[in-house]
Amino acid sequence: MAELGKVKRVIEKSLPVSEVLLVIDATTGQNGITQAKIFTEAVDVTGLIVTKLDGSARGGVALAIENALDIPIKFVGTGEAESDFAAFDSERYISGLIGE
Repeated sequence: MAELGKVKRVIEKSLPVSEVLLVIDATTGQNGITQAKIFTEAVDVTGLIVTKLDGSARGGVALAIENALDIPIKFVGTGEAESDFAAFDSERYISGLIGE
């Protein structure tokens, strides 16, 4: 994590960093909260990207992270194509989470 913080500091010498996105695999489970806490301590994460929402994973850990650390979900990935990457839509996410 120290190296991650160092990378951010080096980049900021050239230009300001206004966004730090943490990519969380939807299959991560509750371990994702611990990961997010550690990353946030190192680089002040400003948003989440949740990937692999195309399978059976519901990505509930993203809501837990958002709630515990006040980090918004900004994007989701539902596949491997560029068209499978989209801005987060809370209504669509909740519908998928509860199986509607």
